[in-house]
Amino acid sequence: MALLLGHVRRVLVFIYTTAMEVPLTPNGEGLLRAVLARHPGRSPTEVVEQALAERIEREAASELPAMPQPKKLSPEEFDSWLAEFTQFSSQIPPMPGETFSREMIYQDHD
Repeated sequence: MALLLGHVRRVLVFIYTTAMEVPLTPNGEGLLRAVLARHPGRSPTEVVEQALAERIEREAASELPAMPQPKKLSPEEFDSWLAEFTQFSSQIPPMPGETFSREMIYQDHD
């Protein structure tokens, strides 16, 4: 069994250039047949494309650095942080009211 798939070259996005034939090993063919038996309405191409898309998604997700968990603050720690954060806020000049007028925000919309 062979599948025709678009040739993929990774630049910044995926670009499909030419079709290519991908021979399957006996194991790969067995796996594909098993999936097709469970999902008879799907084509081999759909199954392979979905599997590749899921694989790319997983790999991309694993390449992202883990987000650090925020530190849980007690109410006292939060109040202390807030006081430190706002200690110089009185020196920030007030913004004029027309800075973010509705007309300014939607000036490029009809």
